Amino acid sequence: MQYEIGGKIYFQKPLVLGQVRQLMNLLQGVAIPRESNAAELIIVLGDRLPAAVAIVLHPEGIKLKDKALDALTREIEFEISPEDTIKVVEDFFGCNPISLVLEKVNKAIGQMKERTGLPNLPVSSAKETLQKETTSSGDTPSENASLT
Repeated sequence: MQYEIGGKIYFQKPLVLGQVRQLMNLLQGVAIPRESNAAELIIVLGDRLPAAVAIVLHPEGIKLKDKALDALTREIEFEISPEDTIKVVEDFFGCNPISLVLEKVNKAIGQMKERTGLPNLPVSSAKETLQKETTSSGDTPSENASLT
């Protein structure tokens, strides 16, 4: 995906490991409701949104490992339109099929357990991706997903 923000060109491609690490650090403690749409996710991210956008976007002509994340975050925050922000968030899920990746990880863990005889470890299914159950006063599981 390609975007023009503040007269500069940015790309969004499937995440690499360094970007995954950056997002995990940024989103630590953020509860994301299951089945969220782009607008809801933008609200949940709040002040973290510009940094999240800066992490997933790749400025033209700069290697990912060389981008100055803090400077890029400040620049994007005051250059990106609300419409482009929604587009970036929507495109993120098209570029990064999170449930497919987790399904493959679960399959690999299952195969490894079979080969090594490891005890059953709690591995969530792709549909339960990022779900962390907590009890409320009504003792009902939370409908929130957490990245922690």
